[in-house]
Amino acid sequence: MRFSILFAAVLIAVHISSVHATTIVLARTSNEIVIGADSKVTDTFGTNLNKRACKIRQVDDLFIAIEGLELDRQTGFSVPEVSRQALTLRPSAPAAEKVSILMGFLVTGLLTELSHLKAHEPQTYFKKIEGGQLFLKIIVAVFENGRPLVFVRSFRALQYNPGQIGVAVIPDDCLADCKSVVATRFLGETDAIEDLPEETPDFWKSGLSDGVRRLIEIEIEARSEYVVQPIEIVRITPNGAQWIKKKTDCSDSRPAGNRKSHRA
Repeated sequence: MRFSILFAAVLIAVHISSVHATTIVLARTSNEIVIGADSKVTDTFGTNLNKRACKIRQVDDLFIAIEGLELDRQTGFSVPEVSRQALTLRPSAPAAEKVSILMGFLVTGLLTELSHLKAHEPQTYFKKIEGGQLFLKIIVAVFENGRPLVFVRSFRALQYNPGQIGVAVIPDDCLADCKSVVATRFLGETDAIEDLPEETPDFWKSGLSDGVRRLIEIEIEARSEYVVQPIEIVRITPNGAQWIKKKTDCSDSRPAGNRKSHRA
């Protein structure tokens, strides 16, 4: 089956005005990648669902963290399930190709999902999608041939005319050209921790895992209405992955397509 995909890949800065109700932190050096996340779950309008989410998932040797429009119970759209299907389509492909496949799958699904939201849930579309808001962000991280690879993609809707919606995919990767000794990527609610590692001498002295944990705890203390315990943290090295902190109900970190609709 052929899909007609209206796709724009651009690198721009967009002001985010909506509440994210999650915090995901990634720190990367040449020897390790650490990803941490809180557990907050809200509905599309930011209402607390009194649930806790597993926000870091694993597909083979790839680790995925998702913030934003993750699941839609009504349509069946599921970023975790799409990720599982796309990233396992060509098991022997390099990570960059797998991520490219994932982007194609996601854009195809999002074109249908956004059209549905605009037609059937216009209030949701106006509040969370319209006006250039970044409504979904994804991290994919892996060590490949001894090299740390971090792929970051943000998504926003493009309204070409009243009947035509496009999807812009905005990259912020940290690959071979990522020169920082400790490179970071923050997703979601991060007002309290932006620039904190750079402004704090020896912030990473006790290690990436401890630094990531501290950053999320600082955000929780500052914005407890949007970011909550428990925290999960995974450390990835050329030799494999280790869960530093893992939620008790996240024994299976791989994507599942039957979880309830929510924004991570």
